[in-house]
Amino acid sequence: MGDCFLLQFADQGHQSQVLIDCGSFRNGEKSKNRMKEIVSHILAQQGGKRLDVVVGTHQHNDHLSGYFHCADQFRDTVERVWLSWLDDPHDPLAGNINEEQKKLTGQLGLIQNKIATLRLDFDSRQLTDMLAFYATSGNEPAVPAQGMEVLKKIGAQKVRYLHPGEILDLPGLPPDTVKVYVLGPPRNQHLLYRKDPGKGESYDPHLCIANTNARKILDALDNRDSHVRNREEVQFPFKVGYKRAPRFANKQIGALYKGEKWRRIDMDWLEQANRLALYLDSYTNNSSLVLAFELVSSNKVLLFAADAQTGNWLSWDNIEWKNAPKHFKTYDLLQKTVLYKVGHHASHNATLKKALEAMNHDELVAMIPVDRSDPNIRKPNGWKMPASNLYRRLKQKTKYRVLRMDDGFADECHPKRNHKNSRWDELPFLPQVKKINKEYGYIEYTIQG
Repeated sequence: MGDCFLLQFADQGHQSQVLIDCGSFRNGEKSKNRMKEIVSHILAQQGGKRLDVVVGTHQHNDHLSGYFHCADQFRDTVERVWLSWLDDPHDPLAGNINEEQKKLTGQLGLIQNKIATLRLDFDSRQLTDMLAFYATSGNEPAVPAQGMEVLKKIGAQKVRYLHPGEILDLPGLPPDTVKVYVLGPPRNQHLLYRKDPGKGESYDPHLCIANTNARKILDALDNRDSHVRNREEVQFPFKVGYKRAPRFANKQIGALYKGEKWRRIDMDWLEQANRLALYLDSYTNNSSLVLAFELVSSNKVLLFAADAQTGNWLSWDNIEWKNAPKHFKTYDLLQKTVLYKVGHHASHNATLKKALEAMNHDELVAMIPVDRSDPNIRKPNGWKMPASNLYRRLKQKTKYRVLRMDDGFADECHPKRNHKNSRWDELPFLPQVKKINKEYGYIEYTIQG
């Protein structure tokens, strides 16, 4: 489970190579070895030439871990690194937001450890799943933060921190060959913090509130720890000292209470920890750097939305574009999109309905970085990726031209088995499912622009 996209542009003898993200959800030896194998394959194709641009979209393990685990391989292979304004150490707003994010991540890690230490009868798997994206170590999100530090050092040129509204010429190609539009993340804090749209709100202090809530949960957990004396929460109703000894309880009630867990509310208050972890995950996804690449001569657009969620997408309506034509609007890019890297593994809230409906180009193709064998998808009540309604609409909008990381061609989208529905024959090139060392490795798709 992870994102890694190599974009290779060629025009009249000029070339440009762009790598967007390089990560895997897990950090075990098998995953690390696989990442090293993939990076070796990518770099071997450069023929000794540096990658023109390397992009890190946001600090989640499944997008940045490869930069950390393969740091030695990336050394002296990168010309430029592009990151979001949120990763700029000299941006005051970014600094404040990142400090609150780090504190919340650290406190959730402490809550997770405290629940395990006290052996509480509480299902904290959701909390554990969310924190796995950060590979927490102590109070810091270890691997993604280390991946970001590697990114800030591997480029031959100074790191460029991108802001919504910027329009860049793609390095390595003549001017006005490929234009790169920066769509997100927004600087509007209300939209940055929101995974779902809202009305009538201005400044949104959600990270600060979440940190306060996490601190209170830790205080409450301290009251169940005989080694801690926390005066702030001394009167907390569930403090161990206030519990009645079993010998005073009615035996029948006790048997019923212990035998049917659904009747018990002792640990219900800890569900707030799971909600805070989900909020942290959604916020980080929403902080994704979103880029659109326009092939100027054909007006075709490649949209890479990383894991952007609703607030990020909503912000595109109000972008003030620099050096754009007078009547240019963001949705002009969506209407010209021929390749959509589907946001957040096609989860339900990571593709805005209005935006997908605007993608009406006859050559539209969608790519979903998803793997149904991932344990988080396979388990009972696991992650719904791809979300069924979104998945169905993606196939309809693309004329059944959807590509998946696990299958190559998505179900109902195979050019031979489903030739009546899938309209690959309308495109100049058919995607190729390729191999690395005799094993399925990647999908290669060529766009004529």
